[in-house]
Order: sequence, then structure tokens, then C-alpha cells
Amino acid sequence: MNTSYLRTFIEVINLKNISKAAEKLFVTQPAVSKQLRLLETDFGSELFRRNGREIVPTEEGELLYKYAKKVLNEENKIYSLIRRDDSELSGNLTVYTSSTPADYYIHDFIVQFSKLYPGVTYTIRKIDSDEVFKNIREGFTSFGFTGTPYKNRKIKNICFAKDEVEIIASAEKADEFKSGKITFNELLAQKFILREKGSATLQIFENYLNKKSVKLSDLNIIIQAEDNEIIKKFILSNMGIAVLPKRSVESEIEEGKMFILKLDGMSLKRKLYYVYQQDRYFSKIEDKFKEFMLEKHKLN
Repeated sequence: MNTSYLRTFIEVINLKNISKAAEKLFVTQPAVSKQLRLLETDFGSELFRRNGREIVPTEEGELLYKYAKKVLNEENKIYSLIRRDDSELSGNLTVYTSSTPADYYIHDFIVQFSKLYPGVTYTIRKIDSDEVFKNIREGFTSFGFTGTPYKNRKIKNICFAKDEVEIIASAEKADEFKSGKITFNELLAQKFILREKGSATLQIFENYLNKKSVKLSDLNIIIQAEDNEIIKKFILSNMGIAVLPKRSVESEIEEGKMFILKLDGMSLKRKLYYVYQQDRYFSKIEDKFKEFMLEKHKLN
């Protein structure tokens, strides 16, 4: 039995679709179908069936899926023990990440990891936190970086950094708020430039408003965008105020282009997370990256 066929089978079951599995594995759809037929021939059993547009495992397929993950994880361990020189590790690592980790942390992680494994290439998918979790649930990836934890016993949330979400205004508003403070009523009267739905930054601000019995729809939101850098340009154009991670505006504050508006009683602290699905098969590259994140950065 070819263990690469097991990897294909796992991805098809994870994604419930042959074409999506082929896309993720960088092979053709006929190649995936052929490997599945060979597996069924080897085991002498039907391993999956179609349920509408989805592919679901049979009882025998469920059993193979359970043990195939163990077999491939053990295979990774064997290679690690016997072939000590992991610097020859090659292949592509796809990183799904929300905006703040993508803009201010992922660069350093990949630079450090690439020094250990120079043969690895990278694809970075910058999406919001909800989309990261969706891709983990649907099997497109085993891990990701987010600005919020996911409440599911199968997903491990590991904090790798802490930040604070602040109200940010352009320097042109300094005369309007000479004390650097804003009242809640003044806040509600402002024009807002905010992140899109699904963003952890927006979620933490929305949670604060809800505690004040204020809905997000009550605000005068003139722009919603998917990227902190876009929002910063609109702030600099003095089109409104925004709520952003402090890390994202450090240089602009230092240069005097923006400033933090303080609101009494508002403290929006947040954590950034490396998240992974505990019972999902990890490719060797994914496994090495997880080891790197947990050990090199002392995450626990």
C-alpha cells in the first residue's frame, strides 16, 4: 500500500470533494480518482459514497480514515528519528492568517523557519479570523493564525502575542480633542471607518458596544474594509475615526500622523493565536512548523 494514497484519501474525506482535494494536493482530478480506486482494490471494500455533491466515507472508509491519520503521523515521526537532517525538507506550506498576524508577525516566523528549512516555499492567505476557522473546519488547512480563539475542543488555541485595540484618529483631530480623550456620547457622534464582519478587531469592539446596549448599526459607519492599511489611509484623509490594533499604528503615532483617543472605561485587550486542529493529520512540513511554533516560541 502506498502511503501517499492515504494522504489523498484523507484530503478527499476532509474536503468532501475530489476536485478540491486535487487542488490542495497540486495534482489532477483523474490522478486523485485513480488513487482512490487503487485503495479500494487493495482493501477490497467500498471506502466512500456520494451524498448529493459531497463525498462521505462508508463504515469501512471511516475506519480507514481513523487509522490512516495514525499511520501517516507515525511515518512522520519515523523519518524525523532516522533522517536527522531535516534541512532537506521541501514542499509548500500554506499559511491561513487574519490581518494583524499577517501584517506584523508572520514575516518574522517565516524568516526564522526558512533558516531551518530553506527548501520550503510558502503561500500566505490573508483572510479574516472567521475564514481561518472555516478553512480549518473544512479541511483546507490544519492550522492558522487568528485574532480570536475558537471554542471547540478539537481546536487548540495557543496565544503567541498580546495587543490592545484602540480608538485611532488623524492628527487633524487633535484640536477637536485637545485632552486626547473622548466621551461615549462624542464617540457615538463620530464617523467610523471599521473592519469587515468576521474580523476579530471588529468583534471585540462590537462586544464592548453591546455591553453599553449599543448596536454596531447605531454607529455612523461610512466605510468598512478588509485591511488595516486601507483603513489607515482613510484615517489620514480625516474621513473618520477607526478602531485598530495598537501594533498596526505604532509608526504613525510615533511620526505624529495619528493619535489614540482615550475613552474612560474602555480597555480592549486582545490576544493573537496560533490555532490548530488536534485530531487532523499534519503533513511533514505542517508538523515541523507546529513544532517550531510550540518549541521555538515557547508556546503552551
